[in-house]
Amino acid sequence: MIELEREETRVMVVDDVPEIRALLGDMLRDIGFSTVVEASDGVDALEKLKRERAHLILCDHRMERMSGLDLLSQLRNYPYLVDIPFIVVSAVTEAPVILNALDLGADDYLLKPFEFSELREKVVDVIRRRAA
Repeated sequence: MIELEREETRVMVVDDVPEIRALLGDMLRDIGFSTVVEASDGVDALEKLKRERAHLILCDHRMERMSGLDLLSQLRNYPYLVDIPFIVVSAVTEAPVILNALDLGADDYLLKPFEFSELREKVVDVIRRRAA
């Protein structure tokens, strides 16, 4: 059983494409999360996270004002945000980028395009690992 109840968990989706944010939000609600917050890039996400903490972040890698990996690096420097589970959701398939994301502290990396079952599996796995 997952320690964090999905109904009470705030998930943030960070992507510069509104349709991707909406799709991920719908999928997360189908998994059982009721609170999904959207951010258009890393700058927007960081501002929102300073006001209200999230329990999980799903974030694209390539965005204009602040990339997903730059956001991840920033989060790991804030004591009250350092422990938020972070999943990179990206079409970038190069091994050095994926390894860099994991080295920076990403909990997982999900390649676009993906199936609903893959998203669900990674989200549940990350929450379980963090709860252990």
